[in-house]
Amino acid sequence: MTSRERVMAALRHKEPDRVPIDLGGHESSGIHCLALRKLLEHLQMEGEIRVCDPIQLLAEIPGALLKHFNIDVVNIGRTLNPTGLTEKEARFREYRIGDELVYMPESVDIYTGVDGNDYMRAWFAPNPEKRNTTIAIRSQSSVYFEPYPFYTPLKDVSSASEIKELPPHPWITYYSKEQLELLKKNAKWLYENTDYALLGRGFASIFEITIYLLGHLTWARCLRTNRAVIERLIELLLEHNKEQLKNFLDAVGEYVQVVVFGGEDLGSQIGPVINPKDWRELYKPALAELVKMIRKKGCYSLIHSCGSVKPFLSDFIEIGINAWNPVQISARNMDPKELKKEYGDELTFWGGGCDTQHILPFAPPEKLKEHVKELVGIFKEGGGFVFCAVHNIEPGVPPENIEAMYEAVKEVGAY
Repeated sequence: MTSRERVMAALRHKEPDRVPIDLGGHESSGIHCLALRKLLEHLQMEGEIRVCDPIQLLAEIPGALLKHFNIDVVNIGRTLNPTGLTEKEARFREYRIGDELVYMPESVDIYTGVDGNDYMRAWFAPNPEKRNTTIAIRSQSSVYFEPYPFYTPLKDVSSASEIKELPPHPWITYYSKEQLELLKKNAKWLYENTDYALLGRGFASIFEITIYLLGHLTWARCLRTNRAVIERLIELLLEHNKEQLKNFLDAVGEYVQVVVFGGEDLGSQIGPVINPKDWRELYKPALAELVKMIRKKGCYSLIHSCGSVKPFLSDFIEIGINAWNPVQISARNMDPKELKKEYGDELTFWGGGCDTQHILPFAPPEKLKEHVKELVGIFKEGGGFVFCAVHNIEPGVPPENIEAMYEAVKEVGAY
């Protein structure tokens, strides 16, 4: 089977020849640029470290690594080979994280403050007047840019009438005409010249972004005493996301197989962060509209929702969501066997392949391999499983462990 056929079979809950694998297909199945550098050195591979997510500082996956680990999924925004984009269409500049040199997209606007910290401006904002807004910080000891809680532009809002428009935010999707043209060119090229399954981001979140804009305290207070504020934000987010998703699907819908959206992080380590009843009343109808648009175009929908989210999985299925990431098996009430038994016939598990909190960074390679083999054995039965670690591979993860993880999948992934 080709990679594309393999992923499509999994999404249709049929058993392919082997378990399909994702690394770097989207912003929650990736690898931090510093972890990638160490991994390439360990594998004696060369490759430029290009940042594809300026906030999380995730790296693009070089073509040689895609082949080495038998990766089946690529993002249509990739600029490294294989790609249909030229160097003039994908421009990067040097950026340093401590002593490490990586390459940042040229358009990303970063400056160093008098305090020595790096700050990021809203380079992505459609309105030029908003592009000087500082939206994230990275201290010199940090390996990420942090928009939250540094930037909560609506934390002082007291009434819905005050919210006239959405403020710029790095986790609200904005596609310019030029960006869509490049995405279309690249998606078409990847579709015609490779057999990878193709994935793209359709829109930002509905739930999580309301918290980031308001801040947790204001959001929680409004949820109980001023729900009109949240309803207004959902109204604006739905309108914005419908427009962005339509433009995205019109441009690349005939080439991509999977449209990812989120984060919709509905869970914490120990349970839901919102009462499921409140989520169903406020957020679920808006999400259902967007999922319907994806399905109407003939694409599969992939939601990212971290934490202990078991109470919401039936809702995901009800509104037509096909796949769910990251399957955080280390959270409460997220037993892999129970998840597969209760939801595996209707929901594809895009993740859950390795615990990134306790096992991937710290376990000896042999223990890690046992862990991965057990999980693959649980999730792969009957299809409906795309392997990736539970969220991104972070700095500090030993490259030997990363290699062991993919060796384990290779050893037990065949059907």
